[in-house]
Amino acid sequence: MLWENTDHSASEATLQYTMEPKEFENRFLPYDVLTNLAHVTMLNRQGFVTDDELTALRAALTDLYREAPAVEGEDVHTFVEERVTQRTEAGKKMHLARSRNDQVFVDTRLFMKDAAIDLADRILGLVSALDTFAAEKNMLIPGYTHQQQAMPSSTGLWASSYADALVDDLRSLRATYRIVDSNPLGAAASYGTSLDIDRDLTTELLGFSQKQHNPIYCSNRGKQELQLLQTLDLVMLDIQKLAEDLINFSEDQQFFALPDEYCTGSSIMPQKRNPDILELARAKAEEVSASKEAVRRIIGKLPSGYNRDSQRTKKHLLESIDTVRATVDILTPLIEDLELSAEFTVDEGIFAAYTANRKVEDGMAFRDAYHEVKSTAEYEVSDDVAEPVRQPLGDLRAFWSDEREAFDRTSERLLAAD
Repeated sequence: MLWENTDHSASEATLQYTMEPKEFENRFLPYDVLTNLAHVTMLNRQGFVTDDELTALRAALTDLYREAPAVEGEDVHTFVEERVTQRTEAGKKMHLARSRNDQVFVDTRLFMKDAAIDLADRILGLVSALDTFAAEKNMLIPGYTHQQQAMPSSTGLWASSYADALVDDLRSLRATYRIVDSNPLGAAASYGTSLDIDRDLTTELLGFSQKQHNPIYCSNRGKQELQLLQTLDLVMLDIQKLAEDLINFSEDQQFFALPDEYCTGSSIMPQKRNPDILELARAKAEEVSASKEAVRRIIGKLPSGYNRDSQRTKKHLLESIDTVRATVDILTPLIEDLELSAEFTVDEGIFAAYTANRKVEDGMAFRDAYHEVKSTAEYEVSDDVAEPVRQPLGDLRAFWSDEREAFDRTSERLLAAD
């Protein structure tokens, strides 16, 4: 094994305890290959790798990318180097001027960029579903304060409120993405390297918008993950509230009728249609929030430089991304198929403020109108339905579309034969 002397004094139990689960390592394999392709290209430009060696390295790495084998051994970084070295002796030069520390840092940044772009596209789909619902299925419903019918509202105004909330989350995700889009490769074991490397070149080759300058800060693993988790927590916060409303507004066919395919039955009560998806979405939101807090606690106590504790942030990052992706994917078609129900009663008291305003329009002072309506409890009912308020999405759609195109183009360019 290439790394057999690295941990020569460590017991097998120690190695097993410190290793990442293989399912995590498998997911980072394509990003590690891309990182290696950029690194060996830079080593060639700087004179550390010959043209023939670069050709052999590129062939081995691109084959590994396309084969996507299951990761074996210590970690994905070791696995890739060992597999390449089996093909060419030049593989022994791949680790020059870097550490497994900055390898995992840059792999994680690429993974987060890819995941953020993917999640943004899915969230935009949910926003579109809410906007379409708001436009096409708009009817009068009461608005609530203190969980009591309060003023006239509409299903369209309700749906577009969640679309607005998710648009804010997308803006937060864009801000996080711009921070993540920074290249830490070259920091090595937190203190750089004495070798003449070209970090600007690897930054360009990997498609980062900038390089991260300070090598100690580059090793501050977990902070960028925390920033992404904070945004995902906001997404799930809005989804949690959306799920709660959908449950409340569909009880006994109140405002909405949940589609059968998104409900489950009971093992004993034949009539039951349970909103299990929505209930689980509420719970999963708490799991994402717990992951955010776990990462905050893991990294909060650490001194500068690399510390192995930060390895445990990967689990929370991956699981939260998967949770948000799955939740958005199931809620989008649910909203698309959600039907309206007219089987509910509106308390005419929701028109109290409207009635007082009409009296003001006729010349009465507002406070007098307020007290008169309160004492008489006589209300003027309106058939007007509040129109949804929709935010423009053009800039967000363009941003994420451009980033997807750029990310895919970078990957294709790195994998393309010279």
